[in-house]
Amino acid sequence: MIRSGVPEAIIVLTIYDKHVIGITPEQWTLLESELEKVKTPSRALQNTIRILYSGYTETPVGKQGRIAIPAHLRKSGKLDKDVVILGAGRRFEIWPADSYERLLDEDYDVSGELAENNVSMPF
Repeated sequence: MIRSGVPEAIIVLTIYDKHVIGITPEQWTLLESELEKVKTPSRALQNTIRILYSGYTETPVGKQGRIAIPAHLRKSGKLDKDVVILGAGRRFEIWPADSYERLLDEDYDVSGELAENNVSMPF
């Protein structure tokens, strides 16, 4: 069904890496398949899986392209009044504004890791 030129869509929201992420239902299905490959997950991976599944929410995209973030995800993601929404490859992330500002203040040198994996940045 199409409403006001915007196709009806569902986004999966969950918690990953201490913030809310949004992915398509197809990506969620692929994620489940990939996680099933790990026959004996470590304690850390078990906890990551628990967090992913406990946060899982299918959220409709509204007519104006908006989504509602359920209370349990706002609490788990520590989302307050000011948030930052950013694209991150095949997902989007929703960060508390203060956490994102701290991220920007950190120094990262990933040149060695990129070189080891034969990744060259196209810019």
